[in-house]
Amino acid sequence: MSDSVGIAVLGLGILLFVVTVIGLLIARPSPSTELPPKLEPNPPTPEQVEDALVELEQFFEAGRIKAAEDADNRRWLRPIGFVTRLLTYAGLFLLLYNWAPRDISNTPLGSLTPSDIVGTIGFIAVGFLLLRALFNPSDDDETKDAWGGWVSRFWASPS
Repeated sequence: MSDSVGIAVLGLGILLFVVTVIGLLIARPSPSTELPPKLEPNPPTPEQVEDALVELEQFFEAGRIKAAEDADNRRWLRPIGFVTRLLTYAGLFLLLYNWAPRDISNTPLGSLTPSDIVGTIGFIAVGFLLLRALFNPSDDDETKDAWGGWVSRFWASPS
């Protein structure tokens, strides 16, 4: 019974695939169909050009205002971001210490399990990665601002 159902489902799948391929081949437009003629745009009037320049100037002015606000935010967010980063690493080191594997330095090698060895190696690797990240932070300005940005999201006033 199950063999005949499997063969029927497989045959139905093949039939649907063939019908789909044939339908795509039939529905494909022939290369001889003509495209609509290309229309040339009308040149802009001097008033339209002036309006576009005014809009462009307003756009750049808004960008300058946003950049000035970002610089003000950066000035007070950088120290908060520095402290936040240090507190985050302190928490990660506490978690690492809390989940430290058992000491295998005095255990005979024959009684160790692979999970004991891998756990100890992983503990050491994560510790080195955390130390490297703590003493070699990113020099990217966006990353530095992101640490302070987390704090500012909690203190941001609704607008």
